[in-house]
Amino acid sequence: RMSHISEMWCYHWKWKLQHCLFLFTTYIICMQQAAHGCYDCRTVLTDPSGVFTSPCFPSDYPNSQACKWIIRAPHGFIIQLTFIDFDIEEAPGCIYDSLTLDNGESPMNLCGITAKGLSYNSTGNEMIVLFKSDFSIQKKGFNASYVRIAVSLKNQKVIIPQVPDIDAVSVAETVSVPELRQFTVCFEATKGNSDDNDDWKVFSYTDALLRELFSFGKTTKGHFLSISGTQCILKNALPRNAEFFTGTFQQLCVVWDSFSGTVGIYAKSTYHVVDCPEIFDKVIPGNGRLVLGSNSNEVSSLNGDIYNFRLWNFTMNAQTLANLSCDVKGNIVDWENEFWSIPTSALKAENNLSCGSYLIPSSSIEPTSCANLGSLCQATVNATTPTPPTVTTNMPATNRNDKPNNGGLFYRISIVVSSSNPNSVSKVHDVVAEWLNRTFQNWNYTVYVVNISIHPTSIREGTRQKRSIKSFSALALLVYNSTNNINLEDEDIRQKLISNNRTMEEGYQLHTVDVDPVEKCLAEENPPNYFWPDTRPTVTNITFCHGSSVQTASRTCYLGLQNYTSYWGQPDLRNCTENAADIANQLLNLTGEGQQLTSDKVNDVVQKLKKIVNDEEIDESLGSTVVTIFSNILASSDSVLAASSSEALKTIDALALKIHFAGPSMSISTRNLALGVSSINSTSFKGGSFSVSPQNNASDFQV
Repeated sequence: RMSHISEMWCYHWKWKLQHCLFLFTTYIICMQQAAHGCYDCRTVLTDPSGVFTSPCFPSDYPNSQACKWIIRAPHGFIIQLTFIDFDIEEAPGCIYDSLTLDNGESPMNLCGITAKGLSYNSTGNEMIVLFKSDFSIQKKGFNASYVRIAVSLKNQKVIIPQVPDIDAVSVAETVSVPELRQFTVCFEATKGNSDDNDDWKVFSYTDALLRELFSFGKTTKGHFLSISGTQCILKNALPRNAEFFTGTFQQLCVVWDSFSGTVGIYAKSTYHVVDCPEIFDKVIPGNGRLVLGSNSNEVSSLNGDIYNFRLWNFTMNAQTLANLSCDVKGNIVDWENEFWSIPTSALKAENNLSCGSYLIPSSSIEPTSCANLGSLCQATVNATTPTPPTVTTNMPATNRNDKPNNGGLFYRISIVVSSSNPNSVSKVHDVVAEWLNRTFQNWNYTVYVVNISIHPTSIREGTRQKRSIKSFSALALLVYNSTNNINLEDEDIRQKLISNNRTMEEGYQLHTVDVDPVEKCLAEENPPNYFWPDTRPTVTNITFCHGSSVQTASRTCYLGLQNYTSYWGQPDLRNCTENAADIANQLLNLTGEGQQLTSDKVNDVVQKLKKIVNDEEIDESLGSTVVTIFSNILASSDSVLAASSSEALKTIDALALKIHFAGPSMSISTRNLALGVSSINSTSFKGGSFSVSPQNNASDFQV
């Protein structure tokens, strides 16, 4: 064993020179085995929480270790790492043994015992932990736990407060709710299974005097929507005697329209309309306070959780609601951090939320069995949730960066190795993997192996086969990170492998070597009018939909891990729809807040809206979306609007004449644009009047 030889080196240093030379040679061999024996301490951790340790913990870690853990979470999370125990050889600048912690901003080196009990947060959704030990002096090492912490509201649900005056969850004061004559509100909620209370509220909106302006909840009469003190019982739309909300999240959308005196309910893929004449022509004043749960102690809050609450100041029809995706933001209130004031105690991160970000857990990137490592110990990794097995082996390399898909070039390596040792396929896999790792470490090129497959084969010399020789074919995928724009020829890779033939362990010899670059997906037209250029594997091409300079289609060149060949995926033409509502929603996202609009892009948007208005039936929902898009465009500079403003105004006029609505009149209000339309009898019409006023005493007000 290495430790025994180390002791001999210490205590018998007065041996003759030839004994010392023999001992030193033996020590180097053992040290090399130790350096590569614990190589499964290189892994990617994607579970929500877990524990990992240095090799052999709580015993002393071996010499010459080079470990790497990448802790990765979905976007919207950060990583918090805590050292439960920590004892690494101390030295100035941690020049001997050290743990390097890369939190995404500034790597730090740790050694000694000072990190014990401390916690560190990543700046993004990934943290990298490197551990190295030199040839002497071992310590206990470390025991670390990690957990992902949600920073995006999309990854968190809200526990509805049961006491209104304490820890209230409300829309932020910076969010201004306008006057409403119609709205659409969508949310997901749960209800405690043991709660049989039939008198509760999910949300409530009040004015400065705490007078309730609208709310949604349930009484013994059934579910209701209350508008300005008038309750509309949603009979037939939601069950009266049974619970709609259960222990799992259920989505519900409520659509209110003052002009028609109706309430629409979209639930479980079904749309119901309830007539409520009492709420006809009601107006909800603006600048109120919206809270989740009840606004008073007289009525309970829903005993459950709520998620993805969104509010729009226009109505949506059944088709729009059926196609409502996570990307459609509420134009008044959205499920983002800046829209809400939420106490920490009410937030809870979960992995199964409908609009959350997720990573599929990946297995350890090294073999998990310790049986083939003899007396050498293993680093340990324990996750909260077991991870499934995988056929992919991601090889570590100390000189690479971990983003192979950005500019990466792929090469197929096909080799045949042989040995007289009767080893299993898994053992051969480990030998070849370690050999490839050593071969490509500290090379002039940043390369690494991401997949290896081993199969028994045979070698023929002349016409006779040596029965005592066991041979195996190995197929590997090599990635070259070409960010430095240095060419790497396949012959260079081949010669590198041949020159390192004698370093393969277990008596294995290299017989044949073939290296070929993985081909690009060749240019083609599919479907007609969609042209895809030559594309490298793992790269996604984006092109405009046919006849559009706004909507985009995409197609990915995939890499098959069976034989390491490239192939085209199916074109993604979901954005190239001809459905007017879908096109309008795409344009709404395209022109939303934060989007950079050019004169050409605005002109293209206006032309598409003009086509919708001219060719399609326009109901209130589609009309509201179109007006909101025009409102977004109007936020652009004069130079961007110059070529399209006249066409835009004409299209709005055409929209006003064409839109279908119920009741005597309708109005649509957006941030930069308002449209009001009345239905009149031309024979009896004697004139009319209307009033318009700016919000918040704005000075740049135009009619």
